[in-house]
Amino acid sequence: MAKDASKSKPLIQQIPESSKKDTISEEEKERLLRQSGLLKRVKKREAELQTTTAQYVWQAIFMTIPFGFLLGAFDITVKVQYSEPWSYLDMLTRALRSAPALFPVIYLTNRHKEARLTQTMMALCSILVGSFLMYTLRHSPSLGQMMRAPGLATIWVYFVVQLDLLPAVVTLAAVGIYYYFGLRK
Repeated sequence: MAKDASKSKPLIQQIPESSKKDTISEEEKERLLRQSGLLKRVKKREAELQTTTAQYVWQAIFMTIPFGFLLGAFDITVKVQYSEPWSYLDMLTRALRSAPALFPVIYLTNRHKEARLTQTMMALCSILVGSFLMYTLRHSPSLGQMMRAPGLATIWVYFVVQLDLLPAVVTLAAVGIYYYFGLRK
């Protein structure tokens, strides 16, 4: 009969009450935590996870270098296409001249690339820059107009690299659709 009575009680009332109270004082708890070293490990881990401004600056510097050389390589590609003379010094000069323009863009977008607003802006810019690049390549065959292409291509590649996977694929598809349906004749 007692078994049936316990089944009719709500589960919360069936939990036995703990007769033990916490007998360790707050000071003793803090002393134990300090002695165990847990607090030091947690603080050390938090310090490791925090990215400082200096780290973002170094990231921007180290990302500016390859994108500067990518711009130089695209520039040489255009010159070769039109049988213009080029040299490795020209490529190096173009890469170095582009660094002051690339660095702030890379620094700001890299620092805030996890933010939804930044991802949205980079996706929109990627679509615009990619579409304008396709338009330039299709409708502006002169050397003067084609000199826009290296800068546009570099920025487009940078935005696609920095975007999350889904927005990157969507922007590439949007530019592909624009090229296929808007520019092909």
